[in-house]
Amino acid sequence: MCGIAGIYRRRGDGDDAATVERMLTALERRGPDDRGLERLGPVTLGNRRLAILDLTPAGHQPMTSGSGRLVITFNGEIYNHADLRRELGLDPARLRSSSDTEILLAAWERWGEEALPRLAGQWAFAIHDRSARRLWLARDRFGEKPLFFHAGSERFAFASSLAALLADRDTPRALDRAALAEYVTLRYVVSPRTVLEGVRKLPPGHLLEVGPDGAGEPRAWYAPRFRARAGGSTAERVEEFDGLLRRACERCLVSDVPTALLLSDGIDSNAVRAALGEAGHAPPSFTFRLTDADAGAPPAAVPAADGGQVLDLRVTRADRLAAMDRALPTLTEPVGDGAALATWMLIHAARDRATVFLCGHGGDEVLGGYRLSQDRFRLRLLRAMRALPLAGTYDRFLHGDEPWAERRAALGRAPAAEAPAAARYLIHRPLPPDDVRALLGGAVPAGERYLGVVDRLYAEVDSGAGDLDRMQEVMLRTFLSENILSFADSVAMDSSAELRMPFLDRDLVAFALALPAGERVSPRPGRANTKLVLRRWARSRLPAGIVTRRKRSFQFGALSGLLVHEGPALRDRVLRVSSVRRALPGVERWLEREPASVRGPWEGTYWALLALAGWCEGAGVS
Repeated sequence: MCGIAGIYRRRGDGDDAATVERMLTALERRGPDDRGLERLGPVTLGNRRLAILDLTPAGHQPMTSGSGRLVITFNGEIYNHADLRRELGLDPARLRSSSDTEILLAAWERWGEEALPRLAGQWAFAIHDRSARRLWLARDRFGEKPLFFHAGSERFAFASSLAALLADRDTPRALDRAALAEYVTLRYVVSPRTVLEGVRKLPPGHLLEVGPDGAGEPRAWYAPRFRARAGGSTAERVEEFDGLLRRACERCLVSDVPTALLLSDGIDSNAVRAALGEAGHAPPSFTFRLTDADAGAPPAAVPAADGGQVLDLRVTRADRLAAMDRALPTLTEPVGDGAALATWMLIHAARDRATVFLCGHGGDEVLGGYRLSQDRFRLRLLRAMRALPLAGTYDRFLHGDEPWAERRAALGRAPAAEAPAAARYLIHRPLPPDDVRALLGGAVPAGERYLGVVDRLYAEVDSGAGDLDRMQEVMLRTFLSENILSFADSVAMDSSAELRMPFLDRDLVAFALALPAGERVSPRPGRANTKLVLRRWARSRLPAGIVTRRKRSFQFGALSGLLVHEGPALRDRVLRVSSVRRALPGVERWLEREPASVRGPWEGTYWALLALAGWCEGAGVS
């Protein structure tokens, strides 16, 4: 696990080594164990290493292939590197290291980009072919590892964080108002855009080639598509799921450093814990609990340890405020989710016990969780009742900037399978358009359409997909990749730790994508009618209360409670940042709302403003 950076110079002169050195300094917490830099003709590659596999100097990066043709700077872990080594016919005794990086180089030299589907793990890397004078950048299936870039007229620069990329003085520093319209609406920015003008992020599951003639457009090597597989009984699918989940969890234990588990009161992380226990592993578990009375409902008690130690992190309002000053400026990119702060605090407190942490992220998106049974039922009901003048209901559940009657008519015209696209369905409610315009000072930037990115993503789903398929595919490309995975990597790496997600395992995901809709989510609403294959698996392994408990958000603490006591201080955190005030002229008035009204999408956008301001201060975007 590392931080990577580099420059491909097409023309002109410059001290690229000094620039990459500054980028590496900004990435120090991502890789405190080693630092490396290589000048390779037009390419300069840098690496900050957090040693997870092969703790010896043999794992140093950038690393050169055995033939000397390829050089890589690599961030991530290839969990199945031992399998790939055998497939490649490599003798361990003849290798220079026991690292996955050396295996990845050999795989690329053998198969080129066709190596990517063979990899199980998480990664962002850059490989330079010295003979072809070309550079390839690649990112894992769902974007567990970040990668940002700026293509200038003379050179192409990339890095693992926006702040590191800004260490290159040629990188634009202005906030992108068009991207900010999306950011305050969704609380994140969808690839390939970022909050900075002219700076992009490589989308998940994409590959980018750079050469003497410049950088091409990113192209997809992977796209998650739900396609039901015929045959097999429910019992057979549960049995297959059991084997895949166990293997996914054991893959995530591949490490030469201590591992642990982040444990909530939900089914996903407890399923990981149970699968590990059945395989004979009992890593220590860490939970997050709030003690201030106005923070929201506390999490339920976790089950007995079953041989593994369960440790609680109990925090107060003062702890959360203090953590904001430290955590938000370090974000890889700004993301407005209060869970980021709680996860930062949990990993920071547990870091002296472990370097690698497993968690349950991805279970809801891949297996069909959250409120999907209720939301599917609601969309069907709204289509059936579209003749009724339910203006408030349409405003809440049919997202868009059009009059409610127009949105109602669009839902009525859409085939049942396309109802989510007509409703612009998201698992989280976007900020209403009037609030977006208010923050932007009255007008959305030219060419920017409210929820236009959501329309684009639904349009890219295959025509034969069902309603649930469409909802989940868009969820994977939005809430999972751009929100959860972005902040998860960021807060872990700020503690020089690695976060691993068994539910995003290559083979487990392939299984989930082939599940019929009825094996994921029931067409009937109900508190236990989601993630059906997981719940069936868990019935004999977890307490009934966990299996049937209604899905609720991670209890990281309501922002409204903080605002009651610390409202002026929180508002000042946003308003003292001049770049935010310039880009969002209406922000001061918007922040005047009463604490009790800061809930739902308004709470999410308030978090987004705090994250943006903290990140701007940390990155020097003033």
